[in-house]
Amino acid sequence: MPEELKNVVIVGANSSMSVIQSIHKKLPQTHRIVLIEANEYAFFPPAALRAGVAPSWENQVVASLDKVFGEKSRHVLIKGTKAINFDDKSVKVDKTTKLGDNIPYDILLLATGSNYAFPCRPDTQSMEIKDHLKTMQDEFKKAQKVVIVGGGPLGVEMAGELCERYTDKEVTLVHSQGDLCGKEVGLHNELHKQLTKLGANIVFNERVDNIKEINFGYGDERTIKTTSGKELQADYIFNAMGTKPNVSLVQAFDESLISDKGLVKVNDKLLVDSPKLGRVFAMGDIVDVDELKTFVNAKRHSSYIATNILSLSTGKEASKKYSTGPTIMAVAVGMKGGAIRLGCLSFGAWAGSFKGRTLFTDIFQNTYKPLD
Repeated sequence: MPEELKNVVIVGANSSMSVIQSIHKKLPQTHRIVLIEANEYAFFPPAALRAGVAPSWENQVVASLDKVFGEKSRHVLIKGTKAINFDDKSVKVDKTTKLGDNIPYDILLLATGSNYAFPCRPDTQSMEIKDHLKTMQDEFKKAQKVVIVGGGPLGVEMAGELCERYTDKEVTLVHSQGDLCGKEVGLHNELHKQLTKLGANIVFNERVDNIKEINFGYGDERTIKTTSGKELQADYIFNAMGTKPNVSLVQAFDESLISDKGLVKVNDKLLVDSPKLGRVFAMGDIVDVDELKTFVNAKRHSSYIATNILSLSTGKEASKKYSTGPTIMAVAVGMKGGAIRLGCLSFGAWAGSFKGRTLFTDIFQNTYKPLD
């Protein structure tokens, strides 16, 4: 093994794990993986809403990173550490690590995901995250009137979790559009039917007028005012108003690499589209690719990027071109319901429950078992 290894630096330990699984044994002995993760643990957003409602589920969305690479592995884990900027040669981190605070790379992969409201993204870097989820569970148990702001997948899935578990609570979902989870009528109809059957009250084509005055979360009963003048009472207000891609690293390097959609410009190899950065990949929620930002599509990116990383590491060109797959969206309504959109077709509860039963937490937990 050469004395000075070249680094394949990967920022973000969620969607990138499929890449790591594919390359960790195939990289030439000249290279090693350096995985940088801001948190002390791995976190699984697709099941986070249930973890904020259902006791014991906090254990399903958190996994240890410590044994991903074996003790004798040449690959390196740097956890609880944030990447704060990068250039064409190295990544700067927010603390001194075993590799210093300026980590050189031969190849870089940015898998920084999106920023969501808690619990879909952690509110702490430490393992206290489990206690925070338990607190949220307790608060939902005490709440009597819950208003969910936002009728995309986050809002629909939270309404489903609450209505399925607590039949005695008043759950209202306020949505600015006329269709749940986009414009696909079949998907909307299935989700609307199932939520209504569970007892959810859905307010369509309304925005919250006093949004800037609202304190999200649990507390004293307060009033939500909609743009039409409707007033709703709530002692728990949940923010499901969407996501913001975490593109700050690329933006700090070169703001022109951020598209009008707020996403990172990439070429057909999923390389950041800059002549200054010929060996920097991006994947998942942050890339400007015309497709839904989903767990499925992030997994799809992985196989292409893994192949191209292996090519670069052996002196070849990155040549595998990314092509989008069929549109797939799975939205759970509790453990027994939901709907799936596959291309132009939609399927109801019998298919949607495929996601709802486990929310893929079994796959998540297996992902972080030792690789070596």
